[in-house]
Amino acid sequence: MIAKFWLRTCLPLCAALIVLASPATAQQSPPVETIFQNVRVLDVVKGEVGPATDVVVRGNRIASITSSAKAASGAKIINGKGHTLMPGLIDAHVHFGFGSLLLTQLYDPKTTPETLSAAMTNSAKQMLLRGFTAARDMGGPIFPLKRAIDAGKTPGPRIWPSGAVISQTSGHGDFRAPNERSRRFFGKPSRAEEYGATFIADGRDEVLTATRENLRMGSSQIKLMGGGGTSSAYDPIDVTQYTLDEMKAAVEASDDWNTYVAVHAYTPRAVRRAIEAGVKCIEHGQLLDESTIELMAQRGVWLSAQNLIPDSPNMTPERRKKRAGIIEGNARVWPMAKKHGVKLAWGTDLLFEPELNAQQSNLILALRQWFTPAEILKMVTYDNAQLLALSGPRAPYEGKLGIVEEGALADLILVNGDPLANLDLIASPAKNFSVIMKDGVVYKEAGR
Repeated sequence: MIAKFWLRTCLPLCAALIVLASPATAQQSPPVETIFQNVRVLDVVKGEVGPATDVVVRGNRIASITSSAKAASGAKIINGKGHTLMPGLIDAHVHFGFGSLLLTQLYDPKTTPETLSAAMTNSAKQMLLRGFTAARDMGGPIFPLKRAIDAGKTPGPRIWPSGAVISQTSGHGDFRAPNERSRRFFGKPSRAEEYGATFIADGRDEVLTATRENLRMGSSQIKLMGGGGTSSAYDPIDVTQYTLDEMKAAVEASDDWNTYVAVHAYTPRAVRRAIEAGVKCIEHGQLLDESTIELMAQRGVWLSAQNLIPDSPNMTPERRKKRAGIIEGNARVWPMAKKHGVKLAWGTDLLFEPELNAQQSNLILALRQWFTPAEILKMVTYDNAQLLALSGPRAPYEGKLGIVEEGALADLILVNGDPLANLDLIASPAKNFSVIMKDGVVYKEAGR
């Protein structure tokens, strides 16, 4: 099955990504040294901007922060003009596959691996140019794109891949069309399974196998569907998915690989079952009550939350109805989680409406209802980086992210102004980010 899947899906996706990556957009090797002269470093942990200084990048790391850097031969000099140098932004919940095409396109038999890979490649490039230097992909056919980015074939953020989402039959990851019957009874995988978007797995043994298949392919964390969702056809929001034993199977297999399980869930019942199973991160949670939030804080469980956007014209009536209570829960869960000290991460989770991806940066501003600019900037950089680090040895990149300090990875943004004083700067990256660097390589430099 894996060999067939690779030949029919991953190889075409890899080939398409390589063809689409032109020499003009391929990653270049970092210069021997890059010096940001006359910049003010944003310390996202302390929530303050420091005095004018120089930041020296050597290879893909920050080598030194000093007031009098001496340039090595062949060094690249960037005049910071007294502007703010901050860490690259991190989105903790994206779907490059599901977010790059319309749902009708994904179901269309005429959609090919080349079509999907072209859309994903463009999404990755645009995300990097918005200043997002790292992202956690929370389900879908991500491995070919990640390999192309890491090999320098196409620009894009660092990716922490989950691989195919793992779902029970009739669960949030059961993407079958009405005419597609069960693989278990009729022997044919659904189109979404063949594309690497999902594993429909029932029972402890199948969950173990699906988890291990993802880990074998290079998943940095596992994504399990633990409750109903707004964008799926068969599962009402209130349902709880996977038995405790099934969920424990995924946790045990992930623990053996020294990484963790993240669970899609909204309701207290689904989240409490996940916590009992040993899950370390909950995705969404907009319907949680205070006692469950308190339990998450006591157990040190992460809440990877989103401030979901209002309904759009492209959404079906069914999806709009499902989303009603979820959107209302935004204003309740964020402040409640903050009050009780839950470990918080932020992500966008934009699905099936690729035109909305351009709002990724602007969605950060919605957090101002509950957090200060300093808290927000820390969340979308340092705090999200701590969640990425939860993958331990399965993290695909070595080094520290989300902070500007000596020894950290050189994922940096030079902002034309002070985002602590004016958070709106973050929402207009084309205008306000004069330099975007990832892994020591400059991908955007104003005027060049």
